[in-house]
Amino acid sequence: MRIAGFFILLFSATLGRAEVLLLSENHSPALLALTEGVAAALGKPVRQVHSQSQIKEQDLVIIAGDGMVRNWNGHQKSIAVWSRREAIEANRGNIQSAVFSEPPLQRQLDLTRLLFPGARVAMMVSDEVPTWVADEISQLQGDDFEVFSNKPEESLNRTLNAALARNDVLLGTLDKGVYNPSTIKNILITAYRQNIPLIGPHQAYIRAGAIATTYSSLADTVKRLVELIDADVLPPPGYNPYFSVTVNEQVARSLDILLPSDTAELTSQLR
Repeated sequence: MRIAGFFILLFSATLGRAEVLLLSENHSPALLALTEGVAAALGKPVRQVHSQSQIKEQDLVIIAGDGMVRNWNGHQKSIAVWSRREAIEANRGNIQSAVFSEPPLQRQLDLTRLLFPGARVAMMVSDEVPTWVADEISQLQGDDFEVFSNKPEESLNRTLNAALARNDVLLGTLDKGVYNPSTIKNILITAYRQNIPLIGPHQAYIRAGAIATTYSSLADTVKRLVELIDADVLPPPGYNPYFSVTVNEQVARSLDILLPSDTAELTSQLR
């Protein structure tokens, strides 16, 4: 009995010394809000650190940002967050779990169908398309969409015009060979001249001129992180099941498109 009691005390002490840490390259108001949000939800302090040398073996680590995610080589229980999936996939062997920042393509297609019932949907990909994007495209259900491949020897404009000629909505993909800062303006101008809206591949494209997308807020991220932290076994990296719909009303007015006014209802219908 004394031996059993000793090990119970030892185990309790180990748990007591364990911390939840947020590993990031620097401080920012957003990271502070994330740290405070997780701490409040857990009911225990969460400490922000900037080096793996500050982490103990028993700690649980939230790794934030592309740089830290790419360079992580620790063995602690770890969850990557607020990082592009590209960075997570590049270090998949060392990343135990993660909350992808981007939305899944199936959800984006479902949003497109919800906003534009009966519309024909076009997607464009290049030879740089990530494997996971190609895999998600291959798993999409339905016959209301068409995928256009932009070959290296072809101009993107030619592929874009072919896609727009036979479809009603453009669904953005996470393919930097197609969608990147140097191409997005031309894609939007060309599409909108033909009154064809773009569903953005993620939230940043709303500011660029996409008409709608889904995204996970700070509260959504905190909620998912706390679920993972409390899990007995960490699941593999995956999408956040908590999200909202956002729309660009200015773009909708410019295209003379009437969008549902209740984005909360849209979100509910997608879940």
